[in-house]
Amino acid sequence: MSHSNSPLDGAKAELALVDNPARTLAQKGRGNPFDPANYGEIVKPGELVDIVELTPLTLADRRIYNLLIANAWERIGEPIIHRIAKTALKGTHQGNERIESSLLRLMGTIAIVTIRKAGKSYKRRVQLLGPSDESLEKDGFLHYRIPEELIEILRNSEVYARLKTQVMYCFESKYALCLYEMIERRIGLEYKQSEEFTIAELRGLLNVPEGKLERFADLNKYCLKVAQEEINKLCPFYVDFTPIKKGRKVERVALMWLPKTSSGRRDAQNLIDQHSIVRRAKLRGGIPEMPVLVDFSLPATQR
Repeated sequence: MSHSNSPLDGAKAELALVDNPARTLAQKGRGNPFDPANYGEIVKPGELVDIVELTPLTLADRRIYNLLIANAWERIGEPIIHRIAKTALKGTHQGNERIESSLLRLMGTIAIVTIRKAGKSYKRRVQLLGPSDESLEKDGFLHYRIPEELIEILRNSEVYARLKTQVMYCFESKYALCLYEMIERRIGLEYKQSEEFTIAELRGLLNVPEGKLERFADLNKYCLKVAQEEINKLCPFYVDFTPIKKGRKVERVALMWLPKTSSGRRDAQNLIDQHSIVRRAKLRGGIPEMPVLVDFSLPATQR
């Protein structure tokens, strides 16, 4: 769905990937990521997973951004204009007005991205989405750019997450989606099933707004536990948080992830396949009251 301003850009990018097939941009997505009912996988560079958003995005914003990445993926390493039908973003259950609001937030969001250069780590502040043109027709197209500073980071990326879009569409909490992306970025690391974070690092990675949930008890109750519960019900792995104290104060948190058994993975997929009303109630720990359907084609005595 993308088109180029220079025919040489694609050839150069392709040669770079041939030189290093381990690079993130050499990986391929799978299935159909734009349909919540069908299996799809999005490749998301690790540098766009472990980011700190200076203006935290909403759950819908993050889903839309992931779809924009998926749409541009085959040529995301080129400084070109990408095109996507607005209807392709409707899997996020957003109307055109809300999609426009998400695009404006994405264009106005500056993220802090950690990069490696010459063996050293640096923080780079970068815009997530460049200028975009939107057709005024209800079912028209959106034209957008990935900022060139971000393209440079993506070309050198060698760490990535594979996001299952069926799972992505099911999350009720932005924190759950952030945590899911963090785990998918790490799940393939050999001999590693846990990682420690300072409270500040964890708040940044889960994009907790500044000034919110400042007490650890509140962060734990309204962010960590909420995200953990959704992950453990919907994903093919379990996560757990362990507070690490210095005296009475929690200074660090250990995040652990473990793969589920085959029956646990089946249970997660069964929940994903449930009607959204049933699934939402189970995620919140309740039992949904399903409406009683009356067949008015039958005589009243048989209803």
